[in-house]
Amino acid sequence: MPLHSWVQQERMTLVAIPPDNLGGKGTAAAASHREALCQCGLGKEHRMARILVVDDENGPRQSLRMLLKEDYQVHLADGVRPALEILEQEPVDVIITDIRMPHQNGLDLLRAAKRRCADIQVIILTGYGQLDTAMEAIDGGAFAYIEKPFDNAIILEKIQSCLKKQRQERARRALEYLALEANRFETMGHLVSGAMHDLGTPLSVIATNIDLLINRLLDEMSGESPSPRLEDTRKRLETMQNQVKHCSDLVRTTMSFIRRAPGSSVSVSLNNVIEMCLDVARPFLMNHCVAAQMELAPGLPSFEGDLVMVRQAVLNLIYNASQAMREQAEPRQIRLRTWAEPGYIGLSVEDTGPGVPAEHRKRIFETLFTTKGKHGTGLGLTVVKHVMEQHGGEVWLEQPSERGARFVLRFPAP
Repeated sequence: MPLHSWVQQERMTLVAIPPDNLGGKGTAAAASHREALCQCGLGKEHRMARILVVDDENGPRQSLRMLLKEDYQVHLADGVRPALEILEQEPVDVIITDIRMPHQNGLDLLRAAKRRCADIQVIILTGYGQLDTAMEAIDGGAFAYIEKPFDNAIILEKIQSCLKKQRQERARRALEYLALEANRFETMGHLVSGAMHDLGTPLSVIATNIDLLINRLLDEMSGESPSPRLEDTRKRLETMQNQVKHCSDLVRTTMSFIRRAPGSSVSVSLNNVIEMCLDVARPFLMNHCVAAQMELAPGLPSFEGDLVMVRQAVLNLIYNASQAMREQAEPRQIRLRTWAEPGYIGLSVEDTGPGVPAEHRKRIFETLFTTKGKHGTGLGLTVVKHVMEQHGGEVWLEQPSERGARFVLRFPAP
């Protein structure tokens, strides 16, 4: 049954183009497409999107490659099995596949691709438009179903829509993750706050009694020649006093860290944020044998912002830097630095790890992209990017000349 009409579905667009809509539109359509990408602010990201074209006939494959190669990374496959092999090796954003192919068809590829990654958008091409296969494609989660011969402008427009939908879905997931983290942080804050409050009382008692013992011991040692035993006891008590003070400082730092609720706008000092984050991350850093250094600009101005989320962004960078060095021998070091420049306040987190591979540098802020395999969520740097956008700032990656990676956060100055 021919489908010479447009049928709008909630989850998929079914498109058929009459032959008289074809013609020498390829170049003009591509130029219009690039202009549309730039106007909607998606050009830079979508220019690096990965398109997989699957067709058992070489002509349509090469035709689509020529149409798309200036704006996208294009992969070609002549069947379902080679396409699945590419999916195993390369991340793909959009699949454009013929529906009728030997051995396995485009619907088989659609189902297999969606099982691997629900974010992959699939456009089905067919020379035999039938309602039953269209409905099966809808049920399988296809984005568009287009009859051959197709209009280049329609193909480009559908790809743009695919990528926009994918971007919106990933942004939604990132926001859900942020909300979940904020709620979990608030819940943990209530629990830890109570525990820290209860811990503060016995620490205060211990500190008071140690002070009394030291004072009494000093009275006994006020003679001309105190015994070595008393001197040793004094040193041990002072060691205990220092450790109790350290525990009390940790309690105060933790209480200060969790005191502000997410979403509240307060005066944020990046120097204080770094100090608090390093205090909180100290056990993690020690466990990973990572040494941390601070270079904090004196007199750095504060700005109004969400303290909880700024701290979360810095913590994410500290944890990422530490995990990046987990497989290497020493040195394992991170350096946190702040500075002021005209109109901005800056913070950087730099590590001595292996750095970010060139092929990943343009994707590291994408939602769900991770180089940690099953151990990564692909959301840590997305959260950092979102926090910076919420504060009108920006974040980027710099590659130091020798080794490692340097992430730079830049906030607008008040």
